[in-house]
Amino acid sequence: MKKIGLYYGSTSGKTVGVVDEIEFNLGELADVHNVVDGISDLSKYENLILAVPSYGVGELQDDWVKVFEEFKSVDFTGKTVALVGIGNQTTFGETFVGAIKILYDTVIENGGKIVGFTSTDGYFFKECEALVDGKFMGLVLDEENQDDLTPDRIYDWLEDIKPLFN
Repeated sequence: MKKIGLYYGSTSGKTVGVVDEIEFNLGELADVHNVVDGISDLSKYENLILAVPSYGVGELQDDWVKVFEEFKSVDFTGKTVALVGIGNQTTFGETFVGAIKILYDTVIENGGKIVGFTSTDGYFFKECEALVDGKFMGLVLDEENQDDLTPDRIYDWLEDIKPLFN
């Protein structure tokens, strides 16, 4: 399998913890990039994992906002992309993990293939725009209310998506 470009933005550090767990499970397969350092080399990867926390009412995290214009110009044709959304289903139950939909829409619009849809079972939220056919658009994690489930969710999800990467 080719290298996986793992890109993330983080304000509170919770996403960094999630990315560390993903990197631990992927080992040498992952090249980790904080989007605060830019995304100019994103195009060199055929396999991508994009991790984004949601802020406010399902909005992109600030570091992602700063690179989003450039992100919108990336040609995702031939790329396999998996998304990770971090949110709080209790406090923000009406806009839970909305930021992954923003990335999802851009990847799809620019020719990419999304993998890694996950079940909503075990989550408790009112609304979520990040659903396709009743499944989340990627791995969804709530580090405020269900952090004890994170390691197993990450491991199981990675086992599901690894065979789907080039």
